[in-house]
Amino acid sequence: MNKQVICEIDGQFFGLDSLLVRSIENGKAEMILEGAPNFCEGIIKFRGEWVPLIRLRTLLNIDKSEEPRLSQIIYLKTGHGTFGYRVDKTVEIDNIDDGDLQKIPIIVNSGKTAYVAGACSHHGRLIVIVNHDKLMSENDLSNIKNGLKAVYEAEEAERRRKEEEERRKAEEEEARKKAEEEEAGKKAKEEEAGKKAKEEGAGKKPEEEAQKETDKDDKSDKVAEPNVTEPKSQPENKNDKPEGKKNTKPAKKKK
Repeated sequence: MNKQVICEIDGQFFGLDSLLVRSIENGKAEMILEGAPNFCEGIIKFRGEWVPLIRLRTLLNIDKSEEPRLSQIIYLKTGHGTFGYRVDKTVEIDNIDDGDLQKIPIIVNSGKTAYVAGACSHHGRLIVIVNHDKLMSENDLSNIKNGLKAVYEAEEAERRRKEEEERRKAEEEEARKKAEEEEAGKKAKEEEAGKKAKEEGAGKKPEEEAQKETDKDDKSDKVAEPNVTEPKSQPENKNDKPEGKKNTKPAKKKK
């Protein structure tokens, strides 16, 4: 007994191994995959990795009517990697008895029908069981893998470019901060030198004033020397009168 995810595409029913199904979601391709076959819509991001999105109705050649607007994507992890398969809708998840499966003759199971692992009637529907590893040819798988490789290489190159850009910006920012710090340090030193010179000048001025006051006090304490004039020499004869002086007394009159 094997549990299958039964999906519908244009009125036809297919069974996908539920053990390989990782998720069933809605969505659309986010990027075209260069060199991929026409049934590959592109790639879509799924759980952190790029996954090829395969349009099953085109791959299985049942593209007879317009695809419904609300289609679904069934994500499967196979031996070739993880793929997203677009289907019209998911019908149910149910067990399929191995004994109910009808093998497809080898002559029929060839070429584009190599993916058919068997078929059975289930709840009134004909269910085609899909062999996931034979859905696509080796050439198609190779083209898809090469396209994915190119995408990852481009992403890696972009990641390195961004890292280099961030590193360059970080270096420039570091250099800018260093220059600002040096400028700030230089300015601080100049301000400190100016402050110190100002303080020294302020301390020197009171000293000069004090010295002036001291000099002033010293001058005031000094006594002025008297102006002494040497006496004139005395005459040898007492009758001799000093020069420069005359007898101003009047002579006595005779009686």
